[in-house]
Amino acid sequence: MFKDNLSFHKRLSLNGKLFHVCCCAHILNLLVHDGLSEIDDIIDNVKESMKHITTSTVHLTMFNDIIKQLQLPNKRLILDYCTWWNATYLMLSCVLEFKDVFPWYAQRDVSYNYFSSDEDWVRVKESIKELLMEKSLSKELWIRQMTDKM
Repeated sequence: MFKDNLSFHKRLSLNGKLFHVCCCAHILNLLVHDGLSEIDDIIDNVKESMKHITTSTVHLTMFNDIIKQLQLPNKRLILDYCTWWNATYLMLSCVLEFKDVFPWYAQRDVSYNYFSSDEDWVRVKESIKELLMEKSLSKELWIRQMTDKM
């Protein structure tokens, strides 16, 4: 609206084409999403796995029983939001914490067919490392932006 008002009063050169400025965090988000497109198969596999477990109380109870048997901390499974790359990071790191649960779960639930190989887990771990670097970069940018305003 501000841009439109200035353009209407002929105060912006080139009809305001140079006025549009993207937020650094938004640009970082776009870059990370572009990088995540390389591991779409992993992310889709993780999402489908999480949906399979969390959409059924029977499946979720079975999963939680295995967590108790393995004496792991009982944390909630996190499903990501397609617009927030840091939610994808949280989802992948959560899945990695429960890495030992999934093979046991697959033995109990014959309809479960995700995370079939160790290579899948290696790729999840590598993806988390890359996202962690992006997350720390994002935090650093956010802190820098906040201190610049002071």
